[in-house]
Amino acid sequence: MDSWFGRILQGLEPGQRKKAALKLGQALRRSNLKRIEANVQPDGSPMDPRKPRKDARGRLRKKAGGKMFQGLRFAKHWRIDADQDGVLISASSPVVDRNASVSQFGETAIVGRLRNRTPVRYRYPERRLLGFGPEDSDLALQIASDMIEALD
Repeated sequence: MDSWFGRILQGLEPGQRKKAALKLGQALRRSNLKRIEANVQPDGSPMDPRKPRKDARGRLRKKAGGKMFQGLRFAKHWRIDADQDGVLISASSPVVDRNASVSQFGETAIVGRLRNRTPVRYRYPERRLLGFGPEDSDLALQIASDMIEALD
């Protein structure tokens, strides 16, 4: 598909290629944000649920589950950098980038502090936020066909 899509894009002017890349980036961002909101990874598998929260005595404070990534599912947090050679979807700020990468790559982060100010660390399970899913290839083909139809 890459070679076919590349040949189509090579036939376009640089401005048209940038416009096609921007359209593709917007569509990919939209589909990724829908997946983040539904707590589904790009391959279609569900994300690991949240860990249950407990109080200081060890009693259940908040059940596991629920919607995750409340702030990361807004388009304003994801920047699209499109040029004639391709498109890149990235976080719009370092804070968003750190929060997303902790879950995307399953990193360890500080989640709180004890009374003596010792940090409490937690290793998050790997939850893929951004990616290219099976339905995204159909999306790319649709955008390519729209660009070809616009030339006719």
